[in-house]
Amino acid sequence: MIERSMERRALPREIVNAPALLSFDGIMGVHPCVVRDINAFGACLSAPYYIFASEFDLLFSGLHKTLACRVVWRRATISGVVFVVRRRAPKPVSASIIQLNPPNALPSVRPVGDVCVLPFDMH
Repeated sequence: MIERSMERRALPREIVNAPALLSFDGIMGVHPCVVRDINAFGACLSAPYYIFASEFDLLFSGLHKTLACRVVWRRATISGVVFVVRRRAPKPVSASIIQLNPPNALPSVRPVGDVCVLPFDMH
């Protein structure tokens, strides 16, 4: 008799057995897999091959949704993943937006106690 291990997940998983695609950094194209079960935090994936990458994107067929994944366990061709939030690098500020000496720039402000004093009257 096979005993199932005790459930340790914070949320139960929904069994979906849905086709999906994997996208790996540095590898061209997408690769098929099956999402066996899923919840808001992660999923169990089955692929026709061993997944060597530790991070990849999961794309659902027919949906315009991509989830970033990190592998937390592997058994042959089955992997457990958690969904991660990838932080995007800040966009560089365009040089045309920042000018070193704009023509209508305010003069420097001189703090005096809790008040900032401009070198001339603004009225």
